[in-house]
Amino acid sequence: MDYKTYQEYSNIQGALDIRKENVIEILQLFVLISNIQKLTFLKYDFKYNNFIYGFTVNGYEVIEDDINFINNKYSIVLKDGDIIFGKITFNRKIWYRQVLKELLKKSRIALRKIFEIEKDLLSQNTPLNIFIVTDKNTTKFANKLQTNLDILLNAEINVIYDITKISDVLHMKNSKNIIIYTIQNGELINDDSELLRKFNEFIIVIGPNNHNLSLSCGKLNIENYVSIDEFSPENIKNIILDTKYKLLNKNKYDNKIIAVSGVSGGIGATTISMNTADIIARNNPSKNVLYIDLSTTKAISNLFLSQNPIPNHSIIDLVNMNDFNIKKNLELGLVKIRENFYSINGIQKHIDRDILEKEIFIEKMLDYILKASEHFNYIIIDTGISDASSLKSSIYDLVNEIWILTEMTLPHVSKLKTFYSLMKRAGLKDKVNFIVNRVNSLNEISSSDFDSIMNTSSKEEKLSYIKIPNDYQTLGKCWNYCELASQISQESPFVKTLEDILKTKEFISKTSSKTKDKKNIFSFLNKE
Repeated sequence: MDYKTYQEYSNIQGALDIRKENVIEILQLFVLISNIQKLTFLKYDFKYNNFIYGFTVNGYEVIEDDINFINNKYSIVLKDGDIIFGKITFNRKIWYRQVLKELLKKSRIALRKIFEIEKDLLSQNTPLNIFIVTDKNTTKFANKLQTNLDILLNAEINVIYDITKISDVLHMKNSKNIIIYTIQNGELINDDSELLRKFNEFIIVIGPNNHNLSLSCGKLNIENYVSIDEFSPENIKNIILDTKYKLLNKNKYDNKIIAVSGVSGGIGATTISMNTADIIARNNPSKNVLYIDLSTTKAISNLFLSQNPIPNHSIIDLVNMNDFNIKKNLELGLVKIRENFYSINGIQKHIDRDILEKEIFIEKMLDYILKASEHFNYIIIDTGISDASSLKSSIYDLVNEIWILTEMTLPHVSKLKTFYSLMKRAGLKDKVNFIVNRVNSLNEISSSDFDSIMNTSSKEEKLSYIKIPNDYQTLGKCWNYCELASQISQESPFVKTLEDILKTKEFISKTSSKTKDKKNIFSFLNKE
């Protein structure tokens, strides 16, 4: 993020804060004039289609965590047309005078401004267009779908009959588009098949429960075919949001989001991901780097990065805050290691693992990572053990690269083969990078045995992998004292190998030397 972009972002954030204060002031007047003493504002969450707690006004006092608001019996919904901004609740009836009506009108105007500002912030200045392409038989259905999606989503939604009419929009560099086909038969799909091959990752088809038609769409690499029998606006909304994550992440500021996973526990995913993040940050003082501990076991990265054995907050607190604000995030689990290097604490209790796997948390987390990518050039996500859970699968879909760690032993390579098969079936093959850790260890198989196990046919190209030496002397000392090898042993084989990997990938300069940390309070202005 350059200085101009940062200033624009700051100006928008400032305008948003002013409007929020305006709403609070209006509701304080409402409380005083209506003599109800106390009311609670609940904000409407468009993504999850429900109301979430905002704040409570008690006279002139503003309370941010009032647990007694659930006892409120009366409410007024604040909306403009079909757009719901929120509602106010209170525990007794009021005399609905003209002055109160005027205050509610002013609150709706202020909330409309907030809605428009947040729409700009949440869309990350990237327009999301949804085009519903319909044939003559499904026009009524398409129009109804448009109305439903208008309420559920913040996007430009249009019904069209000819996809060629929007070809210019589909080719615009800064435009992100999702195309929904509503069809009764395969004629429209067949007519547009050549064009659809170019936009297959953006397409959803809603059609009859016809297996042959579904297969025809599959041949065009259209992943989302929804039978009309299984249709619901909420189902389509979820598919659109999932696609939106991928679209907004695509080439966003040329950011790099990397997931590091190991085929088994203790294989080195945390060690490699922490040191990788530190090396990138040290060699790129003008770039911002974020390390996220998303291990589903008790996290240990906080011992190495912040020397804090018992952090008060974790990624769960941070993501559930539902906002990316550096100041607030630093209070709830975001840790500043250096001026351009930050980390997020992983879970500290095994019972928190269930929260990580909840669908609503996964959606919020993906949204948080995308917002964070506006501020960070590199995001390294330590996912712990590789698996096909909803949490890990969502992360693998989102990131630019997946580093899969293994050792050159028969049990580990066998697990790697199984997991790699899942990656291929999920269409993630091109993202995968194999890293063989602790090379030259005991019980190691040969390279030819590795190729024999991993290749499913003689025609398949041999898989390439990166080797990291078994530098147990360096890493053993680092683990004993909870220190990063990249900080205390920069000439060690382990660190030198990681640097070579990052130079090959051009994450750090091939001519970079050891750079001393630069104290720069404006590091977030320097994101290129």
